[in-house]
Amino acid sequence: MRLRTAAAMTAALWLAAVPARAADLSPAASVRLSDVSGRPLRAYLSGGAARSEPVGLEEMSPWLILATVAAEDRRFFTHPGVDLKAVGRALWQNTKNGRTVSGASTITQQLARALAPRPKSFFGKAAEMFSALRLEGGHSKGEILEGYLNSVSYGNFTAGVQAAARAYYGIPARDLTLAQAAGLAGIPKSPVLYDPVRRPKEYAARQRAILRKLLELGYVDGETYRLALKEPPGVHLEKQPFEAPHFCAFVLANSGGRAGAIRTTLDLSAQAAAAGALSNQLAVLARTHNVRNGAVLVLDNATGGILAWVGSNDFFDARGFGQVDGVISPRQPGSALKPFLYGLAFSKGAKASDLIEDEPLYAAGGYTPLNYDRKYHGKVRLREALACSYNIPAVRLAEKTGTGAFLALLRSAGFGSLDKPAEYYGAGLALGNGEVKLLELTNAYAALARGGIWLPAVFEAGRPVSGARRILGRSEAYLVTDILGDNSARAAAFGLDSPFNLPFAFAAKTGTTKDYRDNWAVGYTPQWTIGVWVGNFDGSPMRKISGITGAAPVLREAALRMKELYGSTAFRAPPQLRTARICPESGLLPGPACASSIDELFLPGHLPSGVCALHGAAAAGTAAAAAGAAAVKYPVDGDIFRIDPHTPRAAQAIFLKASLDDPEAVWSVDARELPERGPRAAWPLEPGRHSASFSVMSGGRPLRSRPVHFTVLR
Repeated sequence: MRLRTAAAMTAALWLAAVPARAADLSPAASVRLSDVSGRPLRAYLSGGAARSEPVGLEEMSPWLILATVAAEDRRFFTHPGVDLKAVGRALWQNTKNGRTVSGASTITQQLARALAPRPKSFFGKAAEMFSALRLEGGHSKGEILEGYLNSVSYGNFTAGVQAAARAYYGIPARDLTLAQAAGLAGIPKSPVLYDPVRRPKEYAARQRAILRKLLELGYVDGETYRLALKEPPGVHLEKQPFEAPHFCAFVLANSGGRAGAIRTTLDLSAQAAAAGALSNQLAVLARTHNVRNGAVLVLDNATGGILAWVGSNDFFDARGFGQVDGVISPRQPGSALKPFLYGLAFSKGAKASDLIEDEPLYAAGGYTPLNYDRKYHGKVRLREALACSYNIPAVRLAEKTGTGAFLALLRSAGFGSLDKPAEYYGAGLALGNGEVKLLELTNAYAALARGGIWLPAVFEAGRPVSGARRILGRSEAYLVTDILGDNSARAAAFGLDSPFNLPFAFAAKTGTTKDYRDNWAVGYTPQWTIGVWVGNFDGSPMRKISGITGAAPVLREAALRMKELYGSTAFRAPPQLRTARICPESGLLPGPACASSIDELFLPGHLPSGVCALHGAAAAGTAAAAAGAAAVKYPVDGDIFRIDPHTPRAAQAIFLKASLDDPEAVWSVDARELPERGPRAAWPLEPGRHSASFSVMSGGRPLRSRPVHFTVLR
């Protein structure tokens, strides 16, 4: 008996060592997704509606090979594909009993049936035998047995021994014990009758019968047999993972039909942190501001890898449309696009210290943007305008840089959703009148974190970094980052203790649509970037909530957790940037009479061009001071207006505004005096280039302002 056992074990081990894989005899592998550490995320059924994980014989327990041969086809190693002895025995038994009581299908025939199912008829059986003979002629016994063990059904949506071993025992097929192998080998005869979960008694009886047959055939000795009988069943149906469902759906849709295991970039620890931050804040916002849903995306800046993807607050919330994926659903971004506009302006020579008008803006067609606080702040530096997210300066800046150039930059930054021509958006693009995806927005901010380098977001771990392109200069990107991280600069709008005031370097921006349907907050460190959207998937508006009170608290909590998980460092300024002291009111180098001064960053070759004369002139009280005080506040030099062909010409005008509140101010446009007097005067739009100025009487002498030049387009 020992010789027979040794021979059988030698044959099994030889088969297990066969290096060749017969891919055409095994089914396609199911898609199995895991996080970056190998923790399972999701397993999808293969085309045969079962979980399948084909492996080679060398990855299967030798006990499983022996048990399968003993249970299904003990002459497998000697017959040519059809066992004539078994066929004769089956015919005699079935004829004697008047019904089918015995089958004669070999392992090769069962594989042939799995590869090409046929009707259960005489001709179907004959075709099956013929196919089995052909299989034996073209493949080795090892290849056939491997194909069978990878194809056969083991019940509960499992096909093949690897999937079955993981499902019932939580181990790979190579680690199966003799008792476990005998149990699995008995299932294919009837996966329903011998279901180890629902029919444990029948499963155990079949297992004992196969162990007995292994003993009778001499494949095991008595002691091994008795030990196997005493082994506890230990069967449990493994719970299938269902982590990050929106992310897994995205991977499945974008993996190009790949099968098998895919190790993703997702980190379940980061995923839990992002989901928890969203859930915690929505629990408060839902009660107070009618905010019921949201989405969070976290990216690794170094690789573009997706670390966390929370598409909704609750995937199973049917009433809240939880299966909608907020990460890839287009929405209006509000002010969240402004950093890219300012980056473009800096690349064209603008300085963070430049003053820009935050006064009423009357554009062609009656377009009148308003700030979120519905106030005007006079002349403000570009740093303040971006940090405080003032709308009117952004529209002015968009008109100066050109909407076409701004749109081209956004498309270079990955905003493929902005697919309309520049004329469709107009200067309102600066305020987010197009629709973008959270995935696009977060990845574009990651480019700022990298110093202006854009990378595609990726979901597969170990994938080489590729597709990089520069969208902004390193200095311009850092200047934007410095402003977005300047707590003092944004204090006027958001206070000193806003959600963005974190105990580490953190650059962030919010966005809010004017109808309160979308709240955004995006923030980054050199290591990672987080994007947040909150709102309602049914389109209902939130109740008077801005990005700083809606999405920003989610971003803050997620950022604090990411700092714990991944750490962060300070942003490193490019060496070519220069620091200079400026007067905060004029944006120029401070003069002797300036009450205060602050540091500002400048691109090389763009240092302040003069010394502040504002305070010195005021202190001197000279006529020059009065002349300096007389200035046209609106429009400003270089403004461009467009006549709207769909609006009556009589309704299209701009309102000139003086810096002096003198009711007798006399206005002139193109050297023609206007009939209206005072600090404000209406002027009907006319095509062409124009100049405007006003004059007042000061000390008995006329005092004229410097003219401003502007253009009106048809």
